[in-house]
Amino acid sequence: MIVLPGIMGSELVDATSGKTLWGLADPGWYLRAWTSGSSLDALRVTDEERAGSAGRIKATRLLQFPAFAPVLRGFEPYTALVRSIRRVVLDPAAVLSFAYDWRLSTAHNARILADAAENHLRMWRAHPRGSAGAKLVLVAHSMGGLVARYFTGVLGGDSEVRTTVTLGTPFRGAVKAALILSSGRGSPVPLPRSLLRRLCATMPGLHDLLPSYRCVLDGTRVRRLIPSDVTALGGDEELAEDAARLHDQLTAVSVDRLRTVVGVGQPTMQSLTVEGGAVTPQLWAYQPGLEPGQMRFADRGGDETVYRESAAGGVEPLYLAQSHGALASTSEAVSHVCGVLTEEPLGPWLGAPSSLGLHVPDMATVGEPIEIVASSDEDFAAVTCRVTDARSGAPIAYPMLTSRDGTLKVRLTVDQPGVYRVALKGEAFSPVTQLVMVTPRAPEVG
Repeated sequence: MIVLPGIMGSELVDATSGKTLWGLADPGWYLRAWTSGSSLDALRVTDEERAGSAGRIKATRLLQFPAFAPVLRGFEPYTALVRSIRRVVLDPAAVLSFAYDWRLSTAHNARILADAAENHLRMWRAHPRGSAGAKLVLVAHSMGGLVARYFTGVLGGDSEVRTTVTLGTPFRGAVKAALILSSGRGSPVPLPRSLLRRLCATMPGLHDLLPSYRCVLDGTRVRRLIPSDVTALGGDEELAEDAARLHDQLTAVSVDRLRTVVGVGQPTMQSLTVEGGAVTPQLWAYQPGLEPGQMRFADRGGDETVYRESAAGGVEPLYLAQSHGALASTSEAVSHVCGVLTEEPLGPWLGAPSSLGLHVPDMATVGEPIEIVASSDEDFAAVTCRVTDARSGAPIAYPMLTSRDGTLKVRLTVDQPGVYRVALKGEAFSPVTQLVMVTPRAPEVG
């Protein structure tokens, strides 16, 4: 079987010097990188890389430590997922962790996956515990699901794959990708978001995540995002055209043998307007009304990054109340993946499905209040909050949530810059978590 991470989920190193460019152990590196920009320049995609001359940067392994990017928020490591999978397969050698250069296109990485899959399957069929008729199981988080689907449905890998399990994969894209390209344009925005926009504007991988469904309100009609919109935002028109073709290809791929895990309950961007080169995201989706030509809107939620219908992939999914970056590391998702691998149904979950939702800003400033907002259908008295240091896991605070306007809220002030994990726990299931980056105060002038 093969495990594929999501965007920003692979460690990247300079092929010449061996210097780690992404995926460092110290969350403080992300704080320094996103507030100065100097460490991010090497991640910009060059013209040579776009033309197919890859190799300047190598993907070495899946994330081993938490990572952070503005807007996209935090990415939890894949260690728990891979460790659990190795426990249930016949031999640890059956598991391949497929790290890839997420800056580059889905199609490029799928071609590399095709070679890796062929070699891995050949090895396993010759293994003492393997079999001549063995087939692959692909487990993919986020963007990794697009890579997996391109491999199976476009490159012909389907005949060698038993099942594909995706976790939070944006099959129809994500509004957040469009927001990233517009961040930093127009009114002043924090430096980290401006740095992210300039970096992602060069990346085929980010463009591949642009929404492909009807999500743009244009006057009285709702339409798809088109390449000229992307150019107006600050993206690349050619990359946007490539991404549109990619989604057309993936839409035609059969959903047979596809299993999906979908994050729900979190406030999620689902539609947008484009004006003056800026995106205004909305927390609702446009859907057909009762009459021909009529539209209605509904908040369908998601995992805070991927709208639930985009992640469902056209099949009946497993729904979990969890954020995008933590979905592949949460125990319920890991158990589901292991159940699929062993073909042993887990049965119904004990307890009612969780309805917990968590909203925190992606960034904050030392000494300024961070508002934590929780939504839940559960007993409010059973909902607790815990804030820890993302590096050490040491607890920082246990904020007491109070009920206001039908939600639970609390304001927290952090006195040290860094990356912190906010965890919300209800009566059942794993905590819903998000990472927040707290930056130093800007120096006073004068």
